[in-house]
Amino acid sequence: MAFEPVYDVVRLSSRKKVASAQAVTEARLLPAPGTVIARVLSITATSNVGASEVFAGEARYGGRVDFTVLFVDVDGKNHSITHSAEFSDKIESPLVTADMKADFTSEVLDTDVVNVSSGEIKLAAVVEIRLDADESVEIRYLSSGGAGVYGSGEELEYSVYKAGGTGTANHSSTIADVKIVDILACEYRAIVTTRTAGMDSVTINGLIIGDILGETEDGLAASYRTEIPFSEEFAADGASAGDIVLARACVSGTPRIETDDDGSAIISDYKLTIVYAVYGEAKTEVVSDVFSATHELLVTSESATVCKPRLNTTVTDRVEGSVTLEVNMPIADNILGMTAQRVTVTNAAAAADDEMLVEGVVGGNVIYYCAEANSENSVAVELPFSLKVAVPGLKEDDEVYARGEVISASLKIRRGNEIDVRAEVAFEVCAAASSTKCVITELTEGEARIIPTAAISVHVARPGESLWDVAKATGTTPEEVVAQNPDLELPLKGGERVIVYRYLEK
Repeated sequence: MAFEPVYDVVRLSSRKKVASAQAVTEARLLPAPGTVIARVLSITATSNVGASEVFAGEARYGGRVDFTVLFVDVDGKNHSITHSAEFSDKIESPLVTADMKADFTSEVLDTDVVNVSSGEIKLAAVVEIRLDADESVEIRYLSSGGAGVYGSGEELEYSVYKAGGTGTANHSSTIADVKIVDILACEYRAIVTTRTAGMDSVTINGLIIGDILGETEDGLAASYRTEIPFSEEFAADGASAGDIVLARACVSGTPRIETDDDGSAIISDYKLTIVYAVYGEAKTEVVSDVFSATHELLVTSESATVCKPRLNTTVTDRVEGSVTLEVNMPIADNILGMTAQRVTVTNAAAAADDEMLVEGVVGGNVIYYCAEANSENSVAVELPFSLKVAVPGLKEDDEVYARGEVISASLKIRRGNEIDVRAEVAFEVCAAASSTKCVITELTEGEARIIPTAAISVHVARPGESLWDVAKATGTTPEEVVAQNPDLELPLKGGERVIVYRYLEK
C-alpha cells in the first residue's frame, strides 16, 4: 500500500462569552395630578433584551428597563409609579460572526436619582449587556498516513451541541391572611437549582421568589414574601443522561388582592421562561506528529482551541453586614420591608479544585418607620463581599461565570441608627474548560530520506517515550526497533539503551 493520507472532520461545539457592553438609560416620571412629592423611598429597576441582529463584527440589540418608584407625598401617603424606558446600541467585536447563534442577557448594575422635585423624578440606570454564543467549528485533521508513515496520536476531547430551546410555564401562589389593602410594588425572581438531561428531554428545577410591598389601612407599608418550587420538563431531541445542561430562568408576575369572609389574600400569577442548551461529550484520536523512515514528510498544522462547557450548577452562601443611618436621618423603630434586592457579581474565578472565589455587592433599600417623626423612611444598603464557595466539580483552570440572586434577607435594628442585614444568596455558576491542540491538516510525501551512514545508532530513552519516539530518533521503523531490541518494555522508564544495527553496502 502506497503513501495514502486519510483525513476526517470533527465538529466542535462550545458556548462562550463573546463581549459585553454597558448602556445608560434615563427616565422621567410624573406623579398623578395634584400629588406633591416629598421624598423617594425606593427605586427598583429590571431589564431585558429583546430584538437583536448579528452581522460580521457587529451585534445590534434593543431592550427595556422597567422602573418602579415608591415615594411619599407631603401628606405622608405612599405612592408608586411605574415607567418603561427603551435602549438600543451595538457591540463591536471581531469575534462576532454573521451566522453565530447569539444570546443576549442584561442586568441592571446600578440606579440613581438624577433629580427630584415636587412634581418630577428623574432617574438613570446602568445596564450591562452580555453577548454569549453557541459556536460550532469544523476541524479537518489527519487520522492516518498510510503505509510507511508512523504517527503519534493524541486524544481530542470536545463537546457536541445536541439540543436547545426556550420553554414557558404558568404558576401561581397565594399568601393568605394579609393586612394590606393596596399593592405598592412587587419584585419576582427565578432561581434554577438543578438541571438534568434525560432521554430526549431536560428537567429544570428551581424556585420562584416574590417580594410584595403593600399599604395597610392605617397608611403604613407592609411587606410579604412568597417562595414556590417549580419543576419543568422540556423536549430536547438527542439529549441523554449525563449530558451537560446549561439553563437560566426569568419570571414575570402580576399580583392582586382578593378578599372574602376569611380575610384577604395576595394571589400572584407567574409566567416562567427558561432558556436551555444541552451538550454531550465526545473524543477522537488525532495525529499530532508523523514520521517516515524512507521519505521526508511535508506537514501543515494548525492550532485549534477547544472550549468545553463543564458544568452549570447553583451554590448558596450568606452575606452579612450593616448599614448606619446618617446623623440627619430619623431613627428606625420598625422595619417595614426591603426592596430592590439584588446581587451584582463583579468577579468570579476558580480558586482551586471544587472552590470558587466570587466578589460583588448585595444591594437594596430598607424601608423603616420612625415613631417620633411618624414617618416612613428608607436607607440604601450596599454590602460588598468576597467569598470562597464550594463548587463540586469545578477545576482550577476553568473559566467561570457567575450571576447571583437574593434568596431571602433578614433585617434587625440595633441601637436605632444601625440595621443589621443578613442575605441568603444563590450563585448560578457556569464553568468551561479551554485547551489548545495542534492538529495536522495536510500531509505530503517529500523526497527520499538519506539513509544514515552509521552502522550503529544508540538512543538513550527518556521517561515515557513510546516506540514511535525511539524509531524517529534512530531513523528506522518501529518494527525494526522491536526486532533488534526484543526485551524493551513500553512505555520506557528512562535510561534504557536502544541499539539499532544497519547493514551498509560497500
